[in-house]
Amino acid sequence: MSEQSRRPAAGAGSQAGMARSGVKGRRSGARGRGRRRGRHRNGLGVPDILYHATSEQRFDRAVAQGVLERGDGRQVYLSTHEAQAWQVGHRQRHLPKVFVVDAARSQRAGVRYSRNRQGLWQAKSIPGAFLLNTLDGYGEQVSAGGFPIYWGPNGPELLMIQVRRRSGLTWEVAKGKLELGESPWQAAIREVQEEIGCSMELSVSANMGAIRYGFRTPERQPRLKTVHIYLLNTPKRELNFDPAGAEGIEDVGWFTPSQAARAVSHRSLRPMVYRIRSRLESGTVQP
Repeated sequence: MSEQSRRPAAGAGSQAGMARSGVKGRRSGARGRGRRRGRHRNGLGVPDILYHATSEQRFDRAVAQGVLERGDGRQVYLSTHEAQAWQVGHRQRHLPKVFVVDAARSQRAGVRYSRNRQGLWQAKSIPGAFLLNTLDGYGEQVSAGGFPIYWGPNGPELLMIQVRRRSGLTWEVAKGKLELGESPWQAAIREVQEEIGCSMELSVSANMGAIRYGFRTPERQPRLKTVHIYLLNTPKRELNFDPAGAEGIEDVGWFTPSQAARAVSHRSLRPMVYRIRSRLESGTVQP
């Protein structure tokens, strides 16, 4: 075990339709500037997953053409909320459909995104390779995980796991797929205990919502992953762990909220850890 373990460590049809559904934009810099290019909360850039509302006819046309675009230089508007996109889709006269867009990967491939004053993201054109729910073998996967939190004399500390990825070692949240008949919070507690190799006592302190991102299975099939995240109270600051090495877990460590925010590198998880840090520092989550 490392020394770290011992110390704290949118809418297709209309922009207005999306805007009316409740997304509020944030003004940037000088007044009157209508777009911010490729930036998101906490300066983290474009979200991993975006949604575009359209009709069944336009959906099929985009699949046939291999690209999502509106033509005539107009922008494609995208929402961060799937429910909002469906609301916009249902306002149309035709049967609604929603594209699930792997925005993170498409941006790395050269697609340029900007965010307007209504809080919607926009792009001129998105290749079909990044329209997840149009690809062969597409499926959805639901997981749950949690951050054990110990309320010590020096403030709260969060427990994370260190995982070996192809890109190197990363600090992450312990998580895993739900078993049959299991609720997300039950899965979160079980997965934490299994992955850290310790039957520490855990109880739900707060439901932090979910993160979503796209990935490929070992067989290269596209997946949309939803991970429900919880804060899990523990009465003892455990130090004896037996990490699940078969799952690629190499270490377990305690972090202060600020240390956790600096340690996490997974782009889908970082906004969640920032939100956890903010809630802990503001006192909205307490023992």
